Amino acid sequence: MIPLNIPLSASGLVAVMVMLYLFATLSRRLGAVTKMKPYYRGFYVAMVLLLVALLAAVLRPPGAAGDLSLYVVVYYLPLLLAGIISLAVAYKYWGWLFRERTK
Repeated sequence: MIPLNIPLSASGLVAVMVMLYLFATLSRRLGAVTKMKPYYRGFYVAMVLLLVALLAAVLRPPGAAGDLSLYVVVYYLPLLLAGIISLAVAYKYWGWLFRERTK
């Protein structure tokens, strides 16, 4: 990773974490109205996984061609899991928008 890309990648992950926090807040309110189980907590789990990826991106020395498999485990795997969890939780709460049909 080029040293100039590090702040940009970090700010992108922070932006996704803010978006997940907004989704968690909105989903918590929707779940309270519809009496759903607290699935919104999955957004917080995804935010913690993104924090792990953010720390891995910031703390990795620039130009380090060391152990790539460790970087895959601490950066890309948490990103993948956060994406899967957040998509599943968002579909659980907001999937009715896609299933609605106007006739």
